[in-house]
Amino acid sequence: MIHTNTESDNGKQTEFSQWGKELSRLAQEGVKKEISEHKVAGRPIFYSLEGVPIMELSDGRCFEYQLRSDGRREIIREVKSK
Repeated sequence: MIHTNTESDNGKQTEFSQWGKELSRLAQEGVKKEISEHKVAGRPIFYSLEGVPIMELSDGRCFEYQLRSDGRREIIREVKSK
């Protein structure tokens, strides 16, 4: 019969869990910083909100858009910002 040291295993899991949470926090901070810098530079950001493609301008206005076959964006409608 193999007996493991559960106290040590739990400590490793807790340490790993804490490391994962910290990594996630740092990643979120990095994304927020990049978005802010992008908007300050006057460039729009793009994301999907409930499956709808959204273009958010640096002034905070948001638009649903679609890509045309020629690669240009076509504004469908303005949407409320998140």
